[in-house]
Amino acid sequence: MKSAALQHESFTTKHFHFSQPSLKTFVGTLLFLLASGVQHDCHAYLASLKKYTLPEHPAFMQVLCPHYLAECLIYLALSIIAAPPGQVFNRTVLCAMVFVAVNLGVTADGTKQWYEQKFGKEKVATRWRMIPFLF
Repeated sequence: MKSAALQHESFTTKHFHFSQPSLKTFVGTLLFLLASGVQHDCHAYLASLKKYTLPEHPAFMQVLCPHYLAECLIYLALSIIAAPPGQVFNRTVLCAMVFVAVNLGVTADGTKQWYEQKFGKEKVATRWRMIPFLF
């Protein structure tokens, strides 16, 4: 049974209002799409590898875990898109990004150690774990 309000209303285009996206929304959406694309490409590449081989894809040449970096950038993009008016970031989503970054950072460190044991330190010595020029 429909409510009285729904019975008397017919939906038309006047019910839809699309505001022009802000620069913040544009930047956040662009970052989200780029990071999602990189993450997908990395995951597809990793899935195609033979078991226990060192990745040689261009995304993995400087960073051992670029898909982890992409995940953090996705959260950063969401924190930009979800930011309240007058703020650059949504602090709750930004805290989630920090939580994810710390967890993935620990895993990236373990990944580098595993690669060093499996393939030798010289094979991964010049590669960053997760964030270029930082970690």
